[in-house]
Amino acid sequence: MTAPPATSSADRFLAIVPRQTSTPPEPPVTTPVIPPSIEAALEQVRRPQPGSPAAWAEEATERVRPLIETHVRRRDARHNLLTVYRVLAQAAYTLIQMRGQSVHTTTSTFFTVVDLLPVVTGLSSDQCERSTRRLQDLGLIHKSSGAVPTRRHGVRSYEGGTWVPTTFKDAATGERVTRRVCAGTWVAVLLRPGPGRVARVICHELPPCPRDLTGDRRSGRTAWQMRQEAKSEVRESIPRPGGQWDISPLIQWSVQTQPRTSLGKKESRTSGSSPWAWVWGLDEVARVHPRQRQAAVRDGAARLVQALDDAGREMHYHRMLWRAIWAEYRGVRAFGPLIAAVQRTLIAKAETGLRSPGAWLMRLLRECGWVDAVYNVGAVPGDADQVGM
Repeated sequence: MTAPPATSSADRFLAIVPRQTSTPPEPPVTTPVIPPSIEAALEQVRRPQPGSPAAWAEEATERVRPLIETHVRRRDARHNLLTVYRVLAQAAYTLIQMRGQSVHTTTSTFFTVVDLLPVVTGLSSDQCERSTRRLQDLGLIHKSSGAVPTRRHGVRSYEGGTWVPTTFKDAATGERVTRRVCAGTWVAVLLRPGPGRVARVICHELPPCPRDLTGDRRSGRTAWQMRQEAKSEVRESIPRPGGQWDISPLIQWSVQTQPRTSLGKKESRTSGSSPWAWVWGLDEVARVHPRQRQAAVRDGAARLVQALDDAGREMHYHRMLWRAIWAEYRGVRAFGPLIAAVQRTLIAKAETGLRSPGAWLMRLLRECGWVDAVYNVGAVPGDADQVGM
């Protein structure tokens, strides 16, 4: 019988204490990247609603981004091109949705006035002109008036298409003369680029010019007037939901409806093609000039009292609009839920005959959390203007 081998104290200690096995290295802790500015943060948070024209326009912009980045080197020029293209694509998809057409349309053509692009995009006229010219060179858009150039008595002019006769007053003689001028432009937007595809306006398929230029000049509905109004407006820091633009100036002649007027104008109470059209303009009270804001809020409160049959509650709706404005300043989305609740209340009133539409409206706003987030926040500076109503 053999004796067991002698073991030292170190071997006995190693037998008791287990050896440490090699463990895989832990993955590095990734910290969230802080956006370089507030605008970048808002761009990441406020995305377009899926299934909306703004979301479709964003997808179309991403489809054409490689083509633009390949042919345009300057970063600012690329940004201008993508901005102009996205605005035109959103206008095209809005008309596609309104007309019930397919979202998978390759090219869409609509009538517009390209001089209004600076009003919508915020870019200068030169930047918009260079961007549209460059986009046309790349085949992403195509502009055409559909007119035929002619020459009479040595003077070159255009006939047909969007060139329509209108009357001007001669500055030298004071007589009224009739001239043919361009009332707008047909724009074709390539929404799904591919090999061999380019945007093209087919002139022989175009309908007559949808714009009454003489009537627009009499009513002040011209591109020059709209640009002057846009310059006089105070641009405040209220981002639009979903990063979308107000494209109504570009498609106002294609939808064949009256333009939405501001709540601060006197004639706005009787304007609009629908009795509920003014509801979609409630958020305009936050974007009018500060000197006209009090009148706009009063007019909006009067409209709500009249539509909801809630006489004697002007101060209540006045307070609602003021606190919605200040909630937007704080970054709380206030006018979207308010407009939706007012629309639902008016529909329920017309279909079921509500006895207290105002109470029904407050119930809807309370259920969606609007009352706690917007209305019950305490007094705001606008509440002081209710004295004397």
